Amino acid sequence: MLERVKVTQEDAITADWGLFDRILLDVPCSNTGVLARRPDARWSWTPTKLISLIETQAALLDAAAQHLAPNGKLVYSTCSIEPEENAFQIKAFLQHHPDFTLTDTRQELPTELHDGAFAALLQRK
Repeated sequence: MLERVKVTQEDAITADWGLFDRILLDVPCSNTGVLARRPDARWSWTPTKLISLIETQAALLDAAAQHLAPNGKLVYSTCSIEPEENAFQIKAFLQHHPDFTLTDTRQELPTELHDGAFAALLQRK
């Protein structure tokens, strides 16, 4: 049993958990990076759904930022290959949060060997 780990189920946008040194934020996304495994995702995709996902992702990023301690690191990840959910989302976040820097990003396109995904490492100053 890990003594410093607490499992809880709350609304991530409104919860008040205090500050963390590290946060992994795996947000809901369009699943365009995993269509080979989830072909049903292509039939539920709409431009309206994408807009809704982008808004939810931004709200989750903003909420997570409030809980990151100074010098803390936050990983934002999706299983999407859409720039609106990935690079554009991070660019918008950084414009509104000058106390954060982008340390690294990684975009993987789907292949026969692995799914597509995106991750950005952000650090609070």
